[in-house]
Amino acid sequence: MTSTEAETAAGAAAASVAGRRRLYRIAGLGGVGVFVAWAAQPVIVSIMSPGAPENGRDFAYIESTPFLGVMEAIVFSGIGVAMLFMVTAVGQLTAPAGPPSTAARVGHLLGVLSSIAWFLVAGSSLALYTSVGSSLGEAAPEPEIQEGLIQLHAVVLTGLIGPYVLGIIGWLVMLATVGRRTGVIGWPLTIVCVLAVVVMAGASFVPFAPPWGWVAGIGVALVLGIAFLVKVRRAH
Repeated sequence: MTSTEAETAAGAAAASVAGRRRLYRIAGLGGVGVFVAWAAQPVIVSIMSPGAPENGRDFAYIESTPFLGVMEAIVFSGIGVAMLFMVTAVGQLTAPAGPPSTAARVGHLLGVLSSIAWFLVAGSSLALYTSVGSSLGEAAPEPEIQEGLIQLHAVVLTGLIGPYVLGIIGWLVMLATVGRRTGVIGWPLTIVCVLAVVVMAGASFVPFAPPWGWVAGIGVALVLGIAFLVKVRRAH
């Protein structure tokens, strides 16, 4: 190998390392961003929303918080954007020199589906605070019916979060297999991914179980985000 060829190879290797570090940084910031945006939601609700009336929420209560829907839409969209950055960067990291495997492609698409679900949640949150949503109070003046409609809206929101859960379960399975095999993550993060999958699957498929286990997806995003940021200097 001539000196020129050696210099060219060294330059290509350095560029490859710099590229991987950049992707780890993007994935890390995306994972941390998912958690930060999610944690901001209850803070915003506590600041902008007064205490619910003793006889239950009605449309008068909804009208007393006119900008809550906008803020929640921003927060949920923020989760989706941050997750897209994480999923896309990880997809590039797991791709070998040749075309990615079918399993890697499917896992990546499930991660994208999981991210897009948050935009659907954002749209549904905002819909209740539009003229279309406010007209429900006029169409159903009885407080009991209003409470039922608001509860139905909560059920719809939960249903829209469902694709996020199912998508991230598939994405984590891909990361725990393809990601470990390609060196993107090691065994400790693989175990974290598997535990998160078990928790979310249990919360999803046990009849009438509370959906609190779905938060594991947010927690694992934070863990992965921190780990990816640590890997920025170690990437090679």
